[in-house]
Amino acid sequence: MPAEEASINLIKDINIGGVSSNPQNLTNINGTLYFIAIDSSSGSELWKSDGTEAGTARVKDIFSGTGSSNPQNLTNVNDTLYFVATDSSGGRELWKSDGSEAGTVRVKDIFSGTGSSNPQNLTNVNGTLYFVATDSSGGNELWKSDGTEAGTVRVKDIFSGTGSSNPQNLTNVDGTLYFSATDSSGGRELWKSDGSEAGTVRVKDIFSGTGSSNPQNLTNVNGTLYFVATDSSGGNELWKSDGTETGTVRVKDIFSGTGSSNPQNLTNINGTLYFSAIDSSGGNELWKSDGTEAGTVRVQDIFSGTGSSYPQNLTNVDGTLYFSAIDSSGGRELWKSDGTEAGTVRVKDIFSGTGSSYANSLTNVNGTLYFVATDSSGGNELWKSDGTETGTVRVKDIFSGTDSSNPNSLTNVNGTLYFRATDSSSGSELWKSDGTEAGTVRVKDINTATLSSEPYFLTNVNDTLYFRATDSSSGSELWKSDGTEAGTVRVKDIFSGTGSSNPQNLTNVNDTLYFSATDSSGGRELWKSDGSESGTIYVKDIFSGTGSSDPNFLTNVNGTLYFVATDSIGGRELWQSDGTETGTVRVKDIFSGTGSSNPQNLTNVNDTLYFSATDSSGGRELWKSDGSESGTIYVKDIFSGTGSSDPNFLTNVNGTLYFVATDSIGGRELWQSDGTETGTVRVKDIFSGTGSSNPQNLTNINGILYFSATDNSGDNELWKSDGTETGTVRVKDIFSGIGSSNPQNLTNVNGTLYFSAYDSSAGNELWKSDGTQTGTVRVKDIFSGTGSSNLQNLSNVNGTLYFSATDSSGGNELWKSDGSEAGTVCVQDIFSGTGSSYPNNLTYINGKLYFFADNGNTGQELFKLDLNSTPTNELDDGTGNDALFSDTENDVLTDGTGRDSFTLTYPPTGGYDIVADFTVGDDTIFVSKAEFGLGQSQDTTLDSGLFRLGTSATTAGDRFIYDQTTGNLYFDKDGVGSAAQVQIAQFSNQAVLSSANITVIA
Repeated sequence: MPAEEASINLIKDINIGGVSSNPQNLTNINGTLYFIAIDSSSGSELWKSDGTEAGTARVKDIFSGTGSSNPQNLTNVNDTLYFVATDSSGGRELWKSDGSEAGTVRVKDIFSGTGSSNPQNLTNVNGTLYFVATDSSGGNELWKSDGTEAGTVRVKDIFSGTGSSNPQNLTNVDGTLYFSATDSSGGRELWKSDGSEAGTVRVKDIFSGTGSSNPQNLTNVNGTLYFVATDSSGGNELWKSDGTETGTVRVKDIFSGTGSSNPQNLTNINGTLYFSAIDSSGGNELWKSDGTEAGTVRVQDIFSGTGSSYPQNLTNVDGTLYFSAIDSSGGRELWKSDGTEAGTVRVKDIFSGTGSSYANSLTNVNGTLYFVATDSSGGNELWKSDGTETGTVRVKDIFSGTDSSNPNSLTNVNGTLYFRATDSSSGSELWKSDGTEAGTVRVKDINTATLSSEPYFLTNVNDTLYFRATDSSSGSELWKSDGTEAGTVRVKDIFSGTGSSNPQNLTNVNDTLYFSATDSSGGRELWKSDGSESGTIYVKDIFSGTGSSDPNFLTNVNGTLYFVATDSIGGRELWQSDGTETGTVRVKDIFSGTGSSNPQNLTNVNDTLYFSATDSSGGRELWKSDGSESGTIYVKDIFSGTGSSDPNFLTNVNGTLYFVATDSIGGRELWQSDGTETGTVRVKDIFSGTGSSNPQNLTNINGILYFSATDNSGDNELWKSDGTETGTVRVKDIFSGIGSSNPQNLTNVNGTLYFSAYDSSAGNELWKSDGTQTGTVRVKDIFSGTGSSNLQNLSNVNGTLYFSATDSSGGNELWKSDGSEAGTVCVQDIFSGTGSSYPNNLTYINGKLYFFADNGNTGQELFKLDLNSTPTNELDDGTGNDALFSDTENDVLTDGTGRDSFTLTYPPTGGYDIVADFTVGDDTIFVSKAEFGLGQSQDTTLDSGLFRLGTSATTAGDRFIYDQTTGNLYFDKDGVGSAAQVQIAQFSNQAVLSSANITVIA
């Protein structure tokens, strides 16, 4: 961080909703839960948990860095975890893990090199892993593995050659693997394997010839395989097999004839098969089978008549079948069955009346059924049932109120239920439950980052910052800020509730903010605000009713607002407003009737509005307006006839309008206008002939126009013009020879032009120019070598250039420059390390530079750099083990390498201190027992009861309050008493602090 620079601070974490780690594939391996999750420092990786916060950790960053290995298909084989993942050196392959980082390894690179074998359908058959994969010599076939590279082999090339048999539905039946596959002689049929090539055979050609029986829903019932298949004489029906051709038979033609009963949800309950099916007399209902035709019967016609109950989620809980179904009196609810018609009953009407609770994710945990459901008073939450109506209750309202926690991936690990859920303070994270409300808790907030409010359209109105942002309680709305957390508030919830008004085109006209927005009663219209809720109002419903006038190109011309809008009787035309409904009128129907002139590029030149538009007689040309209908006229038909000159990049240079246009005799070139037809002329044919120089980035520097353009050499370089043909010249061939420097981001800083450009020795970097060839130089090679710093957001802030850029050691951060190489420095590494904060929308107001950025913890939020607050000391420890003391106000204490200490003082004599780059585990915070009035012994770690994570004290004993989302550390001398807490420090990297990091000294 540069010397003499105030620190950058997060103003407010507007959207405090949590980012989700999205735990998936929850799998029990010998009492340890394994799963997939995403944290803030890496991508989707393998995690494990013993049910405690400390014991919930990432197993290995397989695809190191922010990349994702995306593990899937987690499978337990003799207490070893097998799964599929991708690392940075190869493709998607088979991996295994014993729970340690060192023991998490790739089993074999089946498709050698960067190709992927894409293992799928991982299945444990008596301690051998079977799966489907592709290698470089053949198609997608059956493989097996004993966990070693040598023991990971293809079982058989069923579809010989490069064809694929694509095995599916792998199922273990008493040590024999059954599956469906396709060979070269027929369709998809039933196969089995004992693990040898010779023992991998087709069981039966059920649909004889080249047709396919498509076996599905393979299910083991006491050593007999049940499945669903189609033969040539009937539809899709229930079958069974003992592994022989003769023993593979249809159980029953439930939907007699060629119709299909389409059995689904096959489930074994104590040796009886339950499933859903359709017969010719009724709808889709619950059935059961003992394997005989006579013993295959409908259990109950739950939705009587021809209606369907559609049984789903069939689950065995100690011999009782639970499922969800629909009857004629209500919605989809929880049911149970003992296999008899009388014993098949609805357990409870959870969402009373005709509504549906949509019971799903049914899971047996030691004889108690857990599931997810919705009732009429709350959202989608966790429930449990003992099979009785009174014993069917919601476990906990995790996301309190009518919102939903949406539990998912319910998994039993030794009697504890684990699942994924969302509460009001975090995203979708790992939870556990013992069946009680108190025992249903979040295991760990794995991804501690918060959602982004995505501030945008930062606009200064009378020294108050206005912007658009999104919070967790409403949608995208209008906000304002005075630079403090308390003073950063939503102005009005225009589209009430969670809907979004999406304010756009924020424009200051005489200290009133104008913008476009959408409310719940109509379309997108013109609004204005004085900063109060009551003073934020609709100006006019231009397109009456629910239609949208969609105001755009809002432009201030001497206190009158001009804009483009559509009404219900005409097309898209030029409008003006004085802020009243009656004073908001269409200026002129340029394209008369229902046609649209579509004005664009509205530009104020000495209180005359210039713009481009299309009328009924010609193409898009240059127009001007004094606000009256008669004074809104065509300046010149540059491309004569019906063609379009399409003027754009309209720029005011000391009262002369410069722009880019095309005429009928040449290409796209630089033009100027004094507002008259004769005074509207091409400045110079830079790319002579019919070619186009395509000028861009037009910028006024002390009355001289600078821009980028291409001449007949084909190179795009920096040009300037004084308005004459001879005075329009290339400033410098920055990328000498063949090649273009492509100047962009042209910015005026006190008469010096700054811009980004390429040269032949470096990438895209910062340049400056005084208008001469020798004075056009690269300021600094920020990303050294041929890499590019990719500058953006160049802004003049009180004579200093601020911008965003990337160097070779870190991410995209905020920089500043005084025009010298030494004075071009990174202001602060907001997203510490190699991450990028991506500063944007730089806006200066009264000594403060506002922008939005991402510090890695809070998402994209509003930040400020207080240029009026310069620290009296900046202490940088460099290297070694150093001690840094805060003895004056507004100190910046910067950690280097080594084990360092930071001594904080109380009471502060001025502003709080900045602690930059604090390293947890290496560095220590010292606080004085005497200064802070602490009762514990000196030279001891701070009592954990004195330390509180959050924004304020919650008990009388709280003294040190740390808000990790902002890095702010407060001291409160009486906890929840009347004394106000005082900020004593800010940790700029939002370090993860606890009481263990603070030591009490004398």
